[in-house]
Amino acid sequence: MSFEASAQRLAELYSAALSGNPNLKSREFDVERARAESDGVRSRLLPQVSAYGTWSRNDYRDALVGDQHYNGERANISLRQALYDPISSRRLGAAQATIQQREHEAVLIRLALLEEVLDRFLQALAAQDELAWLDAETQAAGRQVDRLRAMRERQMAKVTDLAEADAYAQTLVTRTIDARNQHAVALARLAEVCGVDVRQVPPLSRVSFDRLAGNQQEWVANAQRNYPRLLALVEALDAARRSVEASRAEYLPQLAASLSHTYSDQGYDNRRQPTYRVTSAGVEVRVPIYEGGRSDASVREATARLGVAQQQLESARREVDRETTTIWLSAQANHARISSTDAEVRALEQTVKAQEIGLDLGASRITDVLDARRRLLRARVDQAKARYDYLRDIVALKIRTGEVTETDVASWDGWFGPIAR
Repeated sequence: MSFEASAQRLAELYSAALSGNPNLKSREFDVERARAESDGVRSRLLPQVSAYGTWSRNDYRDALVGDQHYNGERANISLRQALYDPISSRRLGAAQATIQQREHEAVLIRLALLEEVLDRFLQALAAQDELAWLDAETQAAGRQVDRLRAMRERQMAKVTDLAEADAYAQTLVTRTIDARNQHAVALARLAEVCGVDVRQVPPLSRVSFDRLAGNQQEWVANAQRNYPRLLALVEALDAARRSVEASRAEYLPQLAASLSHTYSDQGYDNRRQPTYRVTSAGVEVRVPIYEGGRSDASVREATARLGVAQQQLESARREVDRETTTIWLSAQANHARISSTDAEVRALEQTVKAQEIGLDLGASRITDVLDARRRLLRARVDQAKARYDYLRDIVALKIRTGEVTETDVASWDGWFGPIAR
């Protein structure tokens, strides 16, 4: 089967998905928002400088002094520096932990995007493979029907044999229609996640695969240490813990130093007076005494959030343990299935040849030939599925250990051969 459009490779499609995926872009904005929030909290610990100035035109009327018209000026500059602010200090720690959480979540989105691109890529490839096999099988079935029709005209074949062969050929036509639709849908789903038009994907050229290194316990332990999903939840737990500390710090006093300088030629109600300048320095102390229970409620709320974060982390750890174990077991099974389906395809290819020879010699029936061809077609689908599922398992395990690099993607991309023309 030939395709008119040229395909894009796995690495190219993943790169396109990274550059324009809305979910990833949204998560990157979350990271920037967390950084901005952290800067906002940090600002409370830095010097606060403000300036104030006014100019006014005054019309003063007094029965004793008389009417006066004059300009007035007043200016002030002040500096405030927090000396001891335990609330802001602890909130800053929580904000920084939130930044780390958002960054791990962004990494997780990138890795999940790779898994999604690969899955849709392989779905398209599976449909593409089936179309190629159906095309070859349809041509062979058509030749079989033509041969039996010619033999029937010479009274050398049964009408039932011709009907069986013709029915099988029509079944292949129906399957081809369905496969074309599946192929188009798979390419549309791949284009959706990548943000580019995809009309064909390259075939898998690698036929032999090494067994996955490491045992189940090693993969699970590595996932527990390095999976970005768990790392994000660990940072979320740290942020929640620091938020509890910040809420408890609301019971503590706050200390700040202040310095101000004022210039003015006006007094109360903008009354004219001689120009004066005053500079003042001081220390501000704030001691919370009673705020209607607000601080206690804040501590209870933060403590509840901490409990939620702890349970979410524990739940995720159990889920990652199960997922990693399941994927590792699937990888072992699919690697074994690659060998068994390869052997099955080779055996059925010999079976089809033998049945066709037997049909020519009168030792086999057409139903035997058609059954063998059906089994061969199904075996080829299973053979491809075992290979694709094993590749999915490898990528899924690497993602859960947080170890996917550009080199890995390039290596997997090399498993696919040139584009069919």
